[in-house]
Amino acid sequence: MEKFDYYKLRDLLSAHLQKENKVNIYYPRVDANLVNGKALFNATWSWWAFFGGWAFFLYRKMYLVAAIFFVLSILSNAIPFGGIILAIASGISGFYFYTIKLCDDLEKAGYETRDIEEVKKDLAKLGGYHSWVTIFAILFYAFILFFFSIVPGVFAFSLYMIN
Repeated sequence: MEKFDYYKLRDLLSAHLQKENKVNIYYPRVDANLVNGKALFNATWSWWAFFGGWAFFLYRKMYLVAAIFFVLSILSNAIPFGGIILAIASGISGFYFYTIKLCDDLEKAGYETRDIEEVKKDLAKLGGYHSWVTIFAILFYAFILFFFSIVPGVFAFSLYMIN
């Protein structure tokens, strides 16, 4: 894949992100992770990936990465400071994984062989975001909080009252 010029990459990002106001945030980080049109890891920072973890990746339609970070978030609870280590890893690698998705979607859209306007239409379908993930993540964490803190607390209190 060819090296992108400033305007072409911004144009492709705009189509892929489907949020014009996010292009200024994503452009320098995606550009830092692109070397001759290919994704190459370069540590960048994403607060959304840091705080959101698996939900950030699911929001941006990176399903496999989201599943891996979800499983790792469960397993990391067994390690002291595992959650914060995973959050830092997520924050550092968030834009790299997005760059990989962008490159994969460009390939699927036929970037090398098709007209740029057709490619942008396909990028809009392949990229974008799931708006429901925000609500899902809030409900998921509320359930986890309720199930693992309030329910055991009520159970323990009821046992205390019985004895």
